[in-house]
Amino acid sequence: MGRKGAFKDRPLWRRLQTIHHQIKERRYPNATGLAKVLDVSTKTVQRDLDYLRNELAAPIEFDRDNNGYLYSRSDYVLPFLPVDGRDLFSIGVAAQVLSLFGGTPLGRDLKSCYERLAELMPPAVRVRPEVVMEKLALRAAAFRPVKEETWQAVSESLQRGVALALRYHRPGEPPGDERIVKPYSLVVFGRDWMMLALDETDDRVKNFYLARIENARPTDRRYSIPRDFDPERFFRNTFGIFVGGGKPFRFRVRFSREISEEVRELQFHPKQKIETGPNGEAILELPAESLKEARRFVLGYGRDAVAISPPELVEDLKKETSMIRRAYDRTTSDEN
Repeated sequence: MGRKGAFKDRPLWRRLQTIHHQIKERRYPNATGLAKVLDVSTKTVQRDLDYLRNELAAPIEFDRDNNGYLYSRSDYVLPFLPVDGRDLFSIGVAAQVLSLFGGTPLGRDLKSCYERLAELMPPAVRVRPEVVMEKLALRAAAFRPVKEETWQAVSESLQRGVALALRYHRPGEPPGDERIVKPYSLVVFGRDWMMLALDETDDRVKNFYLARIENARPTDRRYSIPRDFDPERFFRNTFGIFVGGGKPFRFRVRFSREISEEVRELQFHPKQKIETGPNGEAILELPAESLKEARRFVLGYGRDAVAISPPELVEDLKKETSMIRRAYDRTTSDEN
């Protein structure tokens, strides 16, 4: 029986895992003791030991002083599933974290993978999914749900290297005409899933929200991602996700002393700069390609953040805050 068959043979795999675990933990198991633990005959144990030696290159030796088996090399791991309890716990945590990204099957699929792996592990190293849930508190945040059929179409396109036909809509607008794109990379920003893809409409790489994609279907047209394409380089001139909409610029924001320490803890972009003002306030400098995105960033901190450059952003924020003030004045007037 070869490795492929062994992987499908769960009873054999569980026995191999148990034997491996006992030897790895230097418990010096022998055939009689293993037969009792596994509830099989000593002949079955001997066949399993031979399989480990001959098929999986396990360096098993018999230690007469301890009347049991040991590994002559301490670094040996089973070649096709070298995981332990800590690995399982990490996989379980990853599954729970990915479940936060609503609308994609990633969390569900990884949880299913985790459960299958846990079944194959000996009880001594098995970690129940409930334990992971008890040890991890998840706080939900707003996100754009992705249709599962969209996720499947994008995934298939990336895996097969075939172009994707889709319709794309922006807020307040109906879906546009069908277009053909060549997906280059998935992007996660906050809790939103996006896709960097070459749009054949104008031969530009664009950022598409998966939640805004309609009627996606893989085509039979194969393509290759340029070797020099790098998602990190694509976003190098912005702290956010808006690219290609204008000339790159840098903007500076002064924060109040009350939240300056918090701002210093955060990394918004690898090329950010933080200075300390005369009164101890943090002054943050970030790259951007969208005035609108920079404005939203500053407004998100309310009165604790004031833009100080460039002049275009300062003027934009003056107009925006004036409009906000008028909106609140109207609300107060209407209530009276």
